[in-house]
Amino acid sequence: MGSGRPPDDDEWREFLSAQPAASVYHTPEFRRALRLAGLTVHVETVRRAGRLVGLGLVLLDRLLPVPLLGQKAFAPAGLLAVDEEALEELLDRLDRRLRSRCLYFEQYLDHRGLDGLLAGRGQRTDRHRNFLVDLDRPLEQIRASYSRGIRRNILAAEVHGFHWRLARTPDELASAHALLLETSRRVGAPPLPWGLLKAVHHELVPAGMCRIYLAAPSSGRGPVVNARVELLFQGRAIDWYTGTSESWAESQVGTWLVDQILADLHGRGLRVFDFGGGGRVGESYGPAEFKRRFGGQEIEISRHMQVYHPWLKRLARTGWRLLHPR
Repeated sequence: MGSGRPPDDDEWREFLSAQPAASVYHTPEFRRALRLAGLTVHVETVRRAGRLVGLGLVLLDRLLPVPLLGQKAFAPAGLLAVDEEALEELLDRLDRRLRSRCLYFEQYLDHRGLDGLLAGRGQRTDRHRNFLVDLDRPLEQIRASYSRGIRRNILAAEVHGFHWRLARTPDELASAHALLLETSRRVGAPPLPWGLLKAVHHELVPAGMCRIYLAAPSSGRGPVVNARVELLFQGRAIDWYTGTSESWAESQVGTWLVDQILADLHGRGLRVFDFGGGGRVGESYGPAEFKRRFGGQEIEISRHMQVYHPWLKRLARTGWRLLHPR
């Protein structure tokens, strides 16, 4: 097997179409968005008799202000390969490339079939929860799976009166980002960079791979008070980022907008709504209950981490926490 030439977009998409685990995070459009935002992205491939059999899209993010060993490597939806032999080759190639420049390599997988293989290579594993809403059923059934509290909060929001629209103009995109940034600061989560939001809007929205929802009071134009960014690929929507104005949180506009998004995506033929993380298995995490109450089915995902330089990693994480206090 060899690495060969990088795939062109047609070959890339053909490979993804045959991979059940393929995600928007594996697409050439997402790679272009990352690069447009100024982020460093590495694409590793494996070929067998000229045919693409393995692909990894890895984001490199600097944690320490040093030229070497200051980065982490992250594959948000894991690596794709047609079989274990191709995956082993892909991992070997990435290890050789990343070991001399990165503190660690991290990937998330929503299946556990590879746990043994990755553990045998020295990768550490953490169990996390995720929540999926089945959209491949009548809308009435989707809404019937909501908890009573969720249905009550939707009705309360309807009393206030809201409408939703998609972010299309630069001003609307800036309003969405302001809410995302406000919420990230409030909960102590890493913010979505403005440059990346603009790049995703530029690359993924025209391709039908992203929808950025905005909610505002129905009376007049009013301010945007809630925003959610959804990434779409092969029938699956990923709830990527969300933001709510703190002064409007008690109006339940966030709950209302999720219901509207589920209805919109259902009408567009999406099959699964990936509500995202619910914290580590066995730990209490507030947003997990919100997602469960929308009828989200809890699944386990695995976070696998290959640590190349343990003491530098600990130093980097300590520095990050000092720079980003909750």
